Amino acid sequence: MPEPLHPHLPAVRHGGPDGGAAQLDFSVNANPYGPNPLLLQALRAADHAEYPDPSYLSLRSALADWHGVGADQVVPAVGASELLHRVVRAYVGPGDRVLSVLAPFGEFGRAAALARTRLDVVSLEAAAAAVQPGISMVYLGHPHNPSGQRLTGAALAALAHACQRADALLVLDLAYAPFLPGPPTFADLPAALHLYSPGKAHGLVGARPAYALAPAGVAAALYNLAPAWALPAGTAALLEALPGAQTYLAATLPLVARHAADLAHALSEVAAVQHHGAPYLLLEVGNAARVAADLLAQGLRVRDCASYGLPGHLRLSARLPPDNARLLAALRQTLSHGR
Repeated sequence: MPEPLHPHLPAVRHGGPDGGAAQLDFSVNANPYGPNPLLLQALRAADHAEYPDPSYLSLRSALADWHGVGADQVVPAVGASELLHRVVRAYVGPGDRVLSVLAPFGEFGRAAALARTRLDVVSLEAAAAAVQPGISMVYLGHPHNPSGQRLTGAALAALAHACQRADALLVLDLAYAPFLPGPPTFADLPAALHLYSPGKAHGLVGARPAYALAPAGVAAALYNLAPAWALPAGTAALLEALPGAQTYLAATLPLVARHAADLAHALSEVAAVQHHGAPYLLLEVGNAARVAADLLAQGLRVRDCASYGLPGHLRLSARLPPDNARLLAALRQTLSHGR
């Protein structure tokens, strides 16, 4: 048998089910009020008996009109992870240099490793200055997962201009931007690739909706690496219905922000908390693996952040108040026993 061309790497754990008996999952950063009923209806009403239009022109036109771009700048996909692998395959080769502003989302890091690139992590403060000729790509989660930190508008513009000067593609991962006020629009940074994961804010992560907005040439490169009928009919229908389903966010996201702030305040009494307005927060607990295991034994799943370079920290995503109260009580008990 021939040898595979890419190194064999283990799959990246992002949270969510792993065979444990969790009753409440705080490891997934999704709207606890989901799913959005309008998008769920579109998903269920899709024609699953026939192949969808392979060009997805109606879907791309709907998203293009909503964002004020051309349909040739919209790239739909099943999950942001798949798009991240595609963009790395399109623009990065062995030996190239890639930057991540703070620790990257695991799938971006894995895609870079499969491409045999050098991935360097830089701080928010050093981001723009670190982009020098020879850098192929810069990845930024905005806000960052799991810390929730983000650049100011001026700093983000400076980073985009630095990427433009260095001929590096800026990949802006906006998975959690809807949870915060004032997310950057494509018009603000037209030279960047904007990656959207609406399943998070709309409580439909299982449907895996995602799309990118990019300059037409970048979008064409991503299409070149896609198989035929890259989206199932249901996910395509969900994305096409997305522009008309935004009132759900106005009704629920302020509540999610309040629940996250309340949870962060309550948890600050038991451990050090980092919270920057996202639906998730970081909790410094010492032996994070032990604490996570103890919580799982109580039916509560949380995210150990060792893979993000944050050993001793857990990421918790706020759920509804009764669920958050149960987590708080369990953490009080677990941490008191560990001292």
